[in-house]
Amino acid sequence: MEEIKFKYSNVDKNKLIDDLLESPYLSNFFIDNDLSSSVVEDNLLTFINYDTEKNRCIECTGMLECKQDNVGLEPVISYEEGKVVSSYTECPYLRHRKRQEQQDQNIDAMHLPSSIFEASLADIDFDRGKNKVEILNKMTNFITLYKNGERVKGMYLWGRYGVGKTYLLSALANELIKNDIKVSIAYYPDLVREFKSSIGDKAVSIEAVISKLKQVEVLMLDDIGGEGNSVWVRDEILGPILQYRLLDHKPTFFTSNLPLKSLVEEHFAKFTSAKAVVRAARIGTRIKNLVGDNDIEM
Repeated sequence: MEEIKFKYSNVDKNKLIDDLLESPYLSNFFIDNDLSSSVVEDNLLTFINYDTEKNRCIECTGMLECKQDNVGLEPVISYEEGKVVSSYTECPYLRHRKRQEQQDQNIDAMHLPSSIFEASLADIDFDRGKNKVEILNKMTNFITLYKNGERVKGMYLWGRYGVGKTYLLSALANELIKNDIKVSIAYYPDLVREFKSSIGDKAVSIEAVISKLKQVEVLMLDDIGGEGNSVWVRDEILGPILQYRLLDHKPTFFTSNLPLKSLVEEHFAKFTSAKAVVRAARIGTRIKNLVGDNDIEM
């Protein structure tokens, strides 16, 4: 009976082959490819290595538990042109991690808690607020049309605190990034504070942030009207951002505690000059043109 040197000990080759023939991963492979005993013997170490690594994958419960030398890769074996070919492919856990990383790159959450990444359109609370079915239908329709390359309006969702406005925007954002659509979602009051505190700070480029908000595929401004008002922010930051997105047909979403009319007349136009009223009206017109008929109370 022939013996081979294997890991510093003499091992019965026939016993190794018998074990491989019972392997759930290799037995069908041998049959499907009609491998002769000589081919199996010539590639014995390749088959043993494959069987060992495949067993590690079957027992694995996630990337943190991976015991492979090449973390996240699972073995693949094939028979091509009379040769046994061993290779590797990304395991489901690694593919999932990469998809998650790609999604994280597609969303820019500014001044919002990490819990927004858990929001889902499937978990909408229909008991709080109103018009949730209409909003859900519009959001679902938006996703379909936007993926198909059509021009679609954004939405202006308004209502009292606690009806789920932020959750809805976050859920929509999560659906969009799954489709490789880049989204910026910002808590507007804190964004305004960031702009104000950055004045005169050469290390912070306000223009870079403005440019990002202008050009991102889908922009979401949460709680507009909740910020401390500022003529400079209204006219030099918000106005140009909305105008750019309007002209470039980029979808823009808003949430607010205020109806759009009140946002314009009571918030943006609260400065008493006639010029302030005109400029506030311009903001209102841009928002109205960006959302069309999707001005919905919650």
